[in-house]
Amino acid sequence: MSQAAHGGATGLAGPVAPPRPRVGRSTVLLLAAACGLCVANLYYLQPILPELAASLHRTPGSLTSSVSATQFGYALGLFALVPLGDAVDRRRLLTVLVTTAAAVLAVIPWADDDLLIWLFFLLGLVSVAAMVIVPQAAGMAPPERRGQVVGTVMTGVILGALLCRTFAGVVAELVDWRAVFWGAAVMMLAVCVTLRRILPAQPAQAPLTARGYARLIGSLFSLVRTQPVIVERCLYGALGFAAFTVLWTAVPLRLIQGPYHYGSAAIGAMGLLGAGGALGANLAGRFADRGRQRAVSAAAFALITVSFAVVSALSSSLLVLGAAIVLIDFAVQAAHISNQTTVFGQVGDEMRSRVTTVYMTCYFLGGAAGSALTGPFWAHGGWPDTALLGAAAGACALLLLLGYAAVRRAVTSRKAAVVTDA
Repeated sequence: MSQAAHGGATGLAGPVAPPRPRVGRSTVLLLAAACGLCVANLYYLQPILPELAASLHRTPGSLTSSVSATQFGYALGLFALVPLGDAVDRRRLLTVLVTTAAAVLAVIPWADDDLLIWLFFLLGLVSVAAMVIVPQAAGMAPPERRGQVVGTVMTGVILGALLCRTFAGVVAELVDWRAVFWGAAVMMLAVCVTLRRILPAQPAQAPLTARGYARLIGSLFSLVRTQPVIVERCLYGALGFAAFTVLWTAVPLRLIQGPYHYGSAAIGAMGLLGAGGALGANLAGRFADRGRQRAVSAAAFALITVSFAVVSALSSSLLVLGAAIVLIDFAVQAAHISNQTTVFGQVGDEMRSRVTTVYMTCYFLGGAAGSALTGPFWAHGGWPDTALLGAAAGACALLLLLGYAAVRRAVTSRKAAVVTDA
């Protein structure tokens, strides 16, 4: 289906697509770095919460609402702002989002208690710039390289989410917690300048009106109804991220127990093992370019299931636990990139921001469910039961994938039989 056909299906006049620019490796790496720095805004607060609380003469626990506000803002931004990338100039949209993030980051160190939670909410809202960059990168890439490009950009997201905590902790200890946010504001301005230089302009055919915006949001539901492959991949994404959040919610609880009795610094260092997920993103992208998304997804879900099952029984071994963390992160990211490559391939560039909204909303809902279920499972049976919950998420995704494959084979066989009879 042509891009024009896709745009007409929603009744929206999106940006005029210019000729696709040549996407060099340096451009892809800059987009990956920009994504990583935008996502990092969500996590700077977590490692410096004690320092911020002390400066405000409050307890760290009383500021956890600011952490939640950032996540709520991000969730709202996914639904309300990311779809705009299909209706307005993405470069202009990114300029607004990133400069607003820079301004918020610069103001946070001066804010009082009452304003702080709203500033973190706004920071989460505009940090969805990363999810505007991802479909932009997919649209700039030629089809035969799309998986590799998406994988590289998502590697930036993974590394940004991991390394920002290290950056924040080191800067807060060596300088001051305020310097973390001021430094992040400067980096946002650098991201803005970079994006303005490397992204093509995409002028919209007509100004976006309130009615047009309502149709834009309404088309999200039409997309779900008319694209069964996207629904399928949303289910895989939700289950995969559920397994991920089960792992990272339960691992700190396990490490404070015997035989480890780790403190917060050692637990934070274990989080660096998640960098293995970056390798999974790159490899999955390369396989996706060869049309092997289903094979990658099946292998990833099998690896999640087996790794959780093994570590459920053998978590007293640090080597086994560390290996499980690496393998599960690797598999979750591999499945995630296969999902994204598949859903981006279902639509033209003028709908990729909305596809991102639908997919990432389901993705985060799955993660929220995984976190919510971890508490009761931990309370009931500790680490063994919780790890089996992660294994169940992987197994459900694998069974779902095999079920879809069986239905497709049956439909194909039936069509072939009808053609033969005719």
